[in-house]
Amino acid sequence: MKRIRQLPPDVVTKIAAGEVIERPGSVVKELLENSIDAGSTRIDIDLDAGGTDLIRVVDDGHGIVAADLGLAFSSHATSKLQNANDLFAINTMGFRGEALASIGGVAKVTLQSRTHDQESGSELRCDGGELSPLRPWNGAPGTRIEVRHLFFNVPVRKKFLKSVATELGHVCETVTRLALANPALHITLRHNGKLVYEIPASAGLLDRIALFFSGEVRDALYDIDSGPGAVRVTGFIADPKCDRGNAKLQYLFVNGRWFRDRSVAHAMQEAFRGLLMSGRYSVGFLFLSVPPDKVDVNVHPTKAEVRFQENSLIYSLVRSAVKHRLLKENLVPRLAVPLGEEPGSSGQGIWDRRQEPERPALFSGQFQRPEPSPWYPTPLAPVSLPGQVSPRREEAEQTVAPWELPARGTTMTESQRSGGISSPSEPIVQQNPPANISTGETTSQGEASGPISPPGRETGTPINPAAGQESVAASPSMPFPVELSAAFGAGRTAIQIQDSYLVLETSEGMLVIDQHALHERILFEQLRRRVREGKLEVQRLLIPEPIDLPAEQAALVLEAADALRELGLEVSDFGGNTILLSSYPTILGRKSPHEIFQGVVDYLLNKERPPTRDAMLHLLMATMACKAAVKAGDRLTPEEIAHLLHLRQLAEDSHHCPHGRPTSLLFSRQELDKQFRRT
Repeated sequence: MKRIRQLPPDVVTKIAAGEVIERPGSVVKELLENSIDAGSTRIDIDLDAGGTDLIRVVDDGHGIVAADLGLAFSSHATSKLQNANDLFAINTMGFRGEALASIGGVAKVTLQSRTHDQESGSELRCDGGELSPLRPWNGAPGTRIEVRHLFFNVPVRKKFLKSVATELGHVCETVTRLALANPALHITLRHNGKLVYEIPASAGLLDRIALFFSGEVRDALYDIDSGPGAVRVTGFIADPKCDRGNAKLQYLFVNGRWFRDRSVAHAMQEAFRGLLMSGRYSVGFLFLSVPPDKVDVNVHPTKAEVRFQENSLIYSLVRSAVKHRLLKENLVPRLAVPLGEEPGSSGQGIWDRRQEPERPALFSGQFQRPEPSPWYPTPLAPVSLPGQVSPRREEAEQTVAPWELPARGTTMTESQRSGGISSPSEPIVQQNPPANISTGETTSQGEASGPISPPGRETGTPINPAAGQESVAASPSMPFPVELSAAFGAGRTAIQIQDSYLVLETSEGMLVIDQHALHERILFEQLRRRVREGKLEVQRLLIPEPIDLPAEQAALVLEAADALRELGLEVSDFGGNTILLSSYPTILGRKSPHEIFQGVVDYLLNKERPPTRDAMLHLLMATMACKAAVKAGDRLTPEEIAHLLHLRQLAEDSHHCPHGRPTSLLFSRQELDKQFRRT
């Protein structure tokens, strides 16, 4: 039977090093944090072979007294804590006293230090935990540490280190985090004698962001500040157009310490909900100021995670600060076409079809004339002449969609104006009926309380070409100008092109609008407002519709029954794997319940954990709005175009659809002039 015995000190230090020291980047992090705690204003870092052969850190801090050098390599020896109560209000980067002991146990370390009030300093060496005699050292005030041959006595750990480039990348990431958290610190980093970074103390936070992440990120940033208070959020967030495919450009700091936290990161993503497409992540640099007694940093061995005493308060503060800042900005993306080289040069422009060299570059930066023919034959799209009907419109006349236009001059019923379906056998149940829903008046929140669709495009109304005037389907397919109200400016017009986009003249240039994405956003905001006010109109089915689902999917749907009921989708268990759908919102018109319901099921299945109530409601409303909005290829009347643009001015986030797609692109007058060489 094996007996319990105490481990020798050299084994203890190697175990501790396994928790604190993972790679050269971990050593740099611990040494830099000690230098920052020492009040340093300048830190110089030198590396060889990615830090595996040499790590040298030199600072100008207050230094270490000669009598304390031996204690520096002792486990749990620190100048930053006096008693256990100090653990509940930590104001320093380090506090455990394990870093130097762990580093000294797996490397050959030389520690040289001198205080500012001493004429000379002292030197101490630690080789794998064995200390050498103290020797005098005549150096500048501050501390100088050399770490050589990392993991020389733990070969299995050294074998798992990555390439030199990878290890250097981890060191650069460590330097980046500390440089962002300490904008008044001068830092230099050299690798194999070559300068990697030199960040002067005069470089502010924006300059450092530009250095590490390019000027493109810096120019897309908006500053945020939650205002004075015990808990405060400051920093920068990037425009949604500057999104990324991962969350690595989300930097979070609390009291000057970098940390990672799923709750705070989720709060930032929630603030961008509806502005980013699925799978895209926002860019932000957030700095939290929290009373030290309200945050616990003694959670993770590497101090990469923290625990907040009031986590819900931090979540709400971050989300509201980011969301309110985004609402202040005009987030309409600008369409900037890069230019090729100047005419006469040998460079090719962005339209040069390099994959097809035999075809002349009609739109290259070097305006070439095709040879041998002066005109290159290109296939032309069929154009409908006045009085003719395009083939696509002839097909549209044969298939009546549930939201099709009524004939011009046709009088709509009250049910049609509200987007509902009138049927004596299918009663409409209205939750807290809204006032003036068919008048189109504007509410105090700036949203239209009137018809949720533009005039004339109502649910369930068929096309009637024989009524009074010419049907929209029979209109010529050539674009026609639409005069807008005085709110858009005197003499401003808009046209529809390709039956999909609206082109609007603005004071800045030309605005191209995706009619489906814009209408989807408008419907989403109106539906959201009605749900919040409890004024959502619900169509109750005379006979509930049974929907068969696998057992797992049926269980997920029943768990979300309360959230679905808020959106007018009332579901119940019919036994076995069958779900009964008893009602759905009138805005869906005659869309198949299976179509919207399957989207709900797919969303629930794709989530690793159950979605929050707000996330569930957002997705369902976005899906409903997408199904009810006009589609690409739908011909709009002048009245519909004018009304759609009018509702755009009332929308809260008209620049993006609920799924994060941009609804419009601005092509500035300056860019137009550049393209035509007018500048």
